[in-house]
Amino acid sequence: MRVGFYRYISFQQEVKQVLIDRRVQSTNPLTRNATWYTTIRFDDPTTARRELALKNLPTSRIGPIPWNEMPDLDIAFRQAAPLNGQPGGAIEVCTSSPVWLFGIWNFQGSKWEI
Repeated sequence: MRVGFYRYISFQQEVKQVLIDRRVQSTNPLTRNATWYTTIRFDDPTTARRELALKNLPTSRIGPIPWNEMPDLDIAFRQAAPLNGQPGGAIEVCTSSPVWLFGIWNFQGSKWEI
């Protein structure tokens, strides 16, 4: 079975970090940089927000990140609970370790940014 992981980003600070450092890691110190991913590719940011119960509409998508490039998971394969007025239901995983990568998908521009 091949599994790829996707990260949906809503905050420009994290997008800049990815573009400059090529590092995926939440910029939220309140969560100790816990970073959530899903195994599901969403091509529509509204659907991603709804299924992942995100507070804000994502502006960018990263992935697929191959399983063997992911660090150890702190939380593995559970359903996103309803939150932020969204129903949730998508599969999610979490790690506090960084993931290193090569680009980011911009929903608004429908293009890869490197």
